[in-house]
Amino acid sequence: MIKKTLSGPVLVLVMLCLFTGCMFSLPTGHMTKIKGDITCEFRCGKNATNTRDPIKTDVVFDKDRFVELFNEDAKYDPAFYKKHTDRLDLKINDQEEPEKYQRIAGSEVNLAVRYDGNYNQVSLYCFDSKLYFFVLNMGGASMPEEMGWYYQEVPSKMASYWMPIYEKVMADYEASRPTRYGSFTLEKTYSYDNKYYAESVAGSDEKITVNIYDESGSKVYSFAPCWKNDFQGICWENDSYNIWVQFHHVNVTCYRQTGSSWMKDESLRKPDYMIGITDMN
Repeated sequence: MIKKTLSGPVLVLVMLCLFTGCMFSLPTGHMTKIKGDITCEFRCGKNATNTRDPIKTDVVFDKDRFVELFNEDAKYDPAFYKKHTDRLDLKINDQEEPEKYQRIAGSEVNLAVRYDGNYNQVSLYCFDSKLYFFVLNMGGASMPEEMGWYYQEVPSKMASYWMPIYEKVMADYEASRPTRYGSFTLEKTYSYDNKYYAESVAGSDEKITVNIYDESGSKVYSFAPCWKNDFQGICWENDSYNIWVQFHHVNVTCYRQTGSSWMKDESLRKPDYMIGITDMN
């Protein structure tokens, strides 16, 4: 077996950093120049990366600019920044600042290219009129003061090219949402009288959890209706606290409020005013 060794200049640089105490982050991935044509795809909203279908838009982007963006994003290695969170530009604690977190989580635009059998993607987030890369999430078990979601601002020259593209794609996404999921939504949604609101969250176990909160923001109930690839939104009834879940290829199912719980009830028929994807075909 042939061992790979560091070349002279690289070895000198590494040794210098070790002796001087400096730290650096190595890129976690790298793209080279793309030859030939590309197909551009866009996915938007919370958990956009895991959305099955791209949105319809006439937006395109320059492939060399995408390579530049991809390589910039790859510079921010979560393993490195886990110990150097102070070097990142934006931190949002979803427990202390839930509204801010929902705002930035819902701002995701995932840009992807297909070319010559390859597939590469980058997600951009927008907060206070600035574009960001997501870098890592820190839990609070061992270091509660570090708990939060961390982002790095996209360099200004790069952002000046991508911001108009981001805004146009997001506008097309917003315009398509009423017909994409019908009455159902992937975002936070309130009961008819605002007594409760519900949010859907994709977990690391590939399942969707629907969390229900009261008007004070306290969680009152949770249920996991399906795998995230099957999930196509939730919708409250117009005159009750029953909530419906829309699934891919399986139509819809009601979770009926029973006391302080929401229990699955497949015997109920979806109200006529509630429009699902199958009603639009």
